[in-house]
Amino acid sequence: MRVGEFLASYPGDSGRVFEWIELRRQGDVWMGQVTGLGAEGATTHLRSRSGNDDGFIAELGATGAATAILDLKIVERGEGEMVLSGRRVQTGSSSEDGAMAAFMAEYDARVEIRTSAIHGHGVFARRDLAAGAVITVIRGEMTRVQTPHSARITDDVHCEPTGYLRYINHCCDANSVIDASDPARPLLRARRAIAAGEEINFDYIENEGEIVGGFACNCGAATHHI
Repeated sequence: MRVGEFLASYPGDSGRVFEWIELRRQGDVWMGQVTGLGAEGATTHLRSRSGNDDGFIAELGATGAATAILDLKIVERGEGEMVLSGRRVQTGSSSEDGAMAAFMAEYDARVEIRTSAIHGHGVFARRDLAAGAVITVIRGEMTRVQTPHSARITDDVHCEPTGYLRYINHCCDANSVIDASDPARPLLRARRAIAAGEEINFDYIENEGEIVGGFACNCGAATHHI
């Protein structure tokens, strides 16, 4: 049984780590694979020790040589959203000796992450989205500090994304826009109709005004403003 594909994030030694989890279930057994979204993008396997409808404990890595233990709870959020939350324990001689990190992974039936022709990884529509439709909820740490990955929510608040917004690329002719009419629950909405399989993008310059660190635009739009 196919369950879904999740964008996972957790704190690491050199900053937040992002991974793409392809997860499926057979009876009480959860299994799948985990691919790093960093430069190396290594893929490892996941298989549960035990599981039920509410969550599971799984080993990450080869059988008998696990690199981490995941102890996760499943939370349904409605509208096709599902979250895995819990902890990740790096294994040494035993899982109790390893470093522990808070772990969150989110599944959204509307979007998925794939390799992008614009830059690295991108976010793509799983299904047709009408103009004005919610693409995804924007999640992350809200701060007053603008960074190369942050998005402006209000003049005084920036979001350091831990969800799909992290991998949405820039386009000078964007098909989505940030809706911060409720700053406590900012959304990414379709600016126009978006077809299934189309890469989702937004205009960094329109949203930010000025980008920290700058970047090279490779969006393919007919007219550029960078």
